[in-house]
This record gives sequence, structure tokens and C-alpha cells, in this order.
Amino acid sequence: MKKLFALICIILLPGWSVSCDLLDKGHKRDRPRNDISRTDSLSGKDSGGSWKPFDTVLFTSGVRFPDGYDWRIDTLAEKQKGELVLFKGTELVLAIPVGAENNVSADPDMHRIVDGHLYTDYSSNTKTIVQKDGKVLFSYDGREQMCGFAVVDGNVWTLGQDRFGEGGLSLRKNGKVVYEHKSGTIVGSLADTFNPYGALDFVDGKPVFFYYYKTDGSLSQSIHCIMVQGDKETDLGLPDRFSRILDAKLVDGKAVVVGKVGTSRNILSVFNDGRLIGFTLQGYDNLGTCKIIPAGDGVLYYAGECYSNGASAGFISDNDGYNRFYDLAGRLIGFYVGKGINIILSCGTDGADPVITTNGISNSVPGYFNYISTKCGELVGEKFYLGMNSQEDGPYILNGKKKQSLGFNGFITEVKAVIIKNEKK
Repeated sequence: MKKLFALICIILLPGWSVSCDLLDKGHKRDRPRNDISRTDSLSGKDSGGSWKPFDTVLFTSGVRFPDGYDWRIDTLAEKQKGELVLFKGTELVLAIPVGAENNVSADPDMHRIVDGHLYTDYSSNTKTIVQKDGKVLFSYDGREQMCGFAVVDGNVWTLGQDRFGEGGLSLRKNGKVVYEHKSGTIVGSLADTFNPYGALDFVDGKPVFFYYYKTDGSLSQSIHCIMVQGDKETDLGLPDRFSRILDAKLVDGKAVVVGKVGTSRNILSVFNDGRLIGFTLQGYDNLGTCKIIPAGDGVLYYAGECYSNGASAGFISDNDGYNRFYDLAGRLIGFYVGKGINIILSCGTDGADPVITTNGISNSVPGYFNYISTKCGELVGEKFYLGMNSQEDGPYILNGKKKQSLGFNGFITEVKAVIIKNEKK
């Protein structure tokens, strides 16, 4: 079993709450030197002056409000119109007014950074509109919530769920339907920090996603979990006792599903390549959430949250699950896996300061922070960048002990490292 190397605090996984603190409750919601603008010289040269073919640049998105406005009571910009902003390093490169007239929402789940561009989706009364840097790419009939989004070879792929829960789901390429199901529910969302495409993935150039639907049986409902891979769909044949699906992924060619079986509340059930295994959450009454995190070399982690007597605690397990649960103090917020490094994001209870523990050494970040998006962190090699929304200091990027302010009134929604090719002169 691989060791867990680091504890950090900030990013919220789907359905997980945190006491330090989401605002507007009830709304749902991809190595710098001296600064955060680049991991290498933007001139295409390294520190020794030699030319480098690629740079890694940090982009940050956020929602900006007029100076002096208390955005903490209006994070969705419903009372005071804000702007979506995009920074390249610390340079503001794009600002788009928020509002129905522009088909732009301040909701962090409805915009995302892809290759240094800001893509947005918006649901009007009758349509779903997708834009790039404030310009319409396409629209289509129906109001869909984006659960997956990818730009592959210049084509925009979207995986959407009907917002009313009545029209099922659709996979689209540049707005045109590739696959649809009238009653299916997508497994996963764009809040999945472990997949840059959200509930959508690409394997061997083909789109892959999972959804489920229920059918009535003689005694109870049966859950059918369907894997769509390219133009092929496969019913995974879950056991009849499966009562709830929490996550599903295609890992090394094998479908893996986690959830609950029957009425057992504190058992995590893993259906891996046709084999069902149950892991007991010792000391806890109820399993709340769980995500599958592939770590490479055949290693899987299962990360989630469980409850007992109204209190919650995070857990992480490896492939076996047997006696491998890590009881985390406070709430488990997120989990990042890199090459030779695993970063756990957790937060203390009752508004406690975020705690950053790296290789067993803990450090707290004093102050009070508002965490709006699940995408405010980015692991680049062995460096981790956090978009912090401080009530005292405003939004800034934290890298170790270094803080880089972005100098606007509002909050960060995503931090993304983008590889840029240099032209040799």
C-alpha cells in the first residue's frame, strides 16, 4: 500500500460540506520562480539562458465585484452584477460581465479553464448556450447542467443532465447529439477534482462515461449501471442488492463502481471487474460519499466521508480496503494524486484555520477563508497551488509559504496549469 504523503485544506468534493465556509448555502454549486505567472521563463529560456520548448503557465479564474462591495453575501452576483475574470499569472487577460443578457453565470460549476481559455455554459428558459471567452460557440434546445466538458482536437464535447430531472442526459460534440438516454442519471460531475473532464473521460480517443437508471422488480427496484465507450454501451450487471451508486470509473480497462448494497449503511461496496467486495467503516454508522482515485500502477484509492451521531469524518482506503481506512480529523475535502506524492485536503471543524501537513509536518494558515469552488487547487509536479479567498487579504495564490495577491475584490473559482509551446527564434 502506498503511503499518504500530505495533508492540505481547501477543495470541496461533490456533496461534501465544509465549515470554513461555503456561502449562499442552498445553491449548488487542469514551478514558478519569482511569481506565479510561469513555471519556466516565458521567454522560452531556462534559468541558465538556454531555450526551452515548453512553459507551464498558471491561469486563474474568478468572479470580480466593484471595490467596496461585500460579495460574501452575494456570491452568485444576483444583487450586484460582477464579472468573470481570467488571469495569466497575475495579468488580467479577460473580463466578461455576468448576467442573463450575456448568458453568463457566476456559478463556479458553469465556467472552466481549458488551454488558457475560459469556457462557459448557461441555461436560459429554453436553451443551453456554450461560449468561449465570451463568444457563443453553439446552443441547443433544452436546459442542461454540465456534468462533463472537454475540448479534444478542437472539438467541444459536453455531457449534460436535464435540469428538471425529466429529460435524461445527452453527450454532444459541438452541440450535436452523439448519445442520449431519456431517463438516465449521470455518475459524477464537473466538481470531480480527480478528472479534468468531470464525469466525462477519454480512453484511446473515445469518450467514456457512466450513467444509471432503475427498473421495478418483484420486491424492489434494480439499479442498472451503463458504461458508454465510444459507440458501445455496456450494462455492468450490478448485483440486485446494489441500492446506491456513489462513483464509477474505467481504470486500466476495467469498470469500477462504488456504492451501497442493500440496507447496510456503514459498508462501502466496490464492484471491480465483476467482483463485489465490501469494506466496513469501523466506528461509523453511515457512509456518505466516496470517490474512486486511480493512482497508477494498478493502485486505486477510495476517498469519502462517513457519519456517526451527527459528526462526520473523512476516510481514505487503498485497493484492499482491509484495515486501510484513515480516520481524518475534521472533514476530508479533497485528494490529489501525483507521481510519488499524494495530497489530502482537509479542514478542521467550527471554522478552524486550514491545516497544511506535508510529509508529516503540519502548518496552519491563519485567517478565515471562503471556499467557493472545488477547483481552486492544482498539483504541478511536487508543487501545489491553492486559490485562497481570504476575508482579510482578498484572493491570492498560495504556494508553500509564498502568497501572490491577484488584487481584485471577489473570489477565485479555479486554478489551472497550462502547458504552452514556445517558438524557437
